[in-house]
Amino acid sequence: MPVVVTGAGGGIGRVVVPMLAARGEVRAVVRRNAGAEELRSAGAKVAACDLADTATLATVLDGAHTVVHLAGGLDLPGEAAYEAANLTTVQDTLEASVDAGVRRFVLLSYPGASPAAANPYLRAKGRAEAAVADSGLERVVLRCTHVYGPGQRWLRETRAAATRPLLALVIGSGAQRVAPVFVDDVGRAIVAADDRAASVEGTLGLQGPDELTADELADVLAGRRRRKLHLSPLSAHRASRILGRPVSMTALEILAADSVTDAPDAAAEFHLLRTNLRAGLIRSDVLAGR
Repeated sequence: MPVVVTGAGGGIGRVVVPMLAARGEVRAVVRRNAGAEELRSAGAKVAACDLADTATLATVLDGAHTVVHLAGGLDLPGEAAYEAANLTTVQDTLEASVDAGVRRFVLLSYPGASPAAANPYLRAKGRAEAAVADSGLERVVLRCTHVYGPGQRWLRETRAAATRPLLALVIGSGAQRVAPVFVDDVGRAIVAADDRAASVEGTLGLQGPDELTADELADVLAGRRRRKLHLSPLSAHRASRILGRPVSMTALEILAADSVTDAPDAAAEFHLLRTNLRAGLIRSDVLAGR
């Protein structure tokens, strides 16, 4: 039965859509037509649709078995924007999914998501998880750590900070633990969540197999040990504004904190072999294959 992917034009969507299309019909929902041709070339039927237009969205979802919800955002201008991107899009898509008779909902989330979280991103994600749990649909919430791969923004900007002249730049103390997960592994977990024949319910975590500190990751990305400049989220926020490339405090708080799973292991649940960090960075054209 068809699978619908919202936020299909993003970095994860462009990976998971071809994986799903190799198995059957995929409908990719994007906000704008830019990038639609790439998704069509991957085998998807593409609909440009505002998720708030639930009547049109329900038409797109008609006859679908699973919705994979990837729409959302981390670096946004304020609390209202976090709620709109990470909660309201979920609520609208759930409404359309129920109207269309969709059976299963797969939500991409992040470790630490909680309706009671102080961080606006984590709070919106937590409320979105609660909305999915209350929807009556079969559900898989997939809490992924930092996702990396070719063209992924987190990898691009983390590597740029690690390879700055004179000093590598690290947000936070550098002692925070991170276990980045390769984008193809996220895609395989999503495919497995849709493939599961039996009813599925619950929250799972997915991280890469290599856990290290942020300082150690900077050295891996730079190819050698380097001296570090550590910036608190507040200092980094002020510096980004001075440089004319503002980054939200909310996003910087996420970058300064641990990024490791806090839910049952999705890799074990779906019998997935995860890509080790070195192999993933080679495939991302960040390290030479040697």
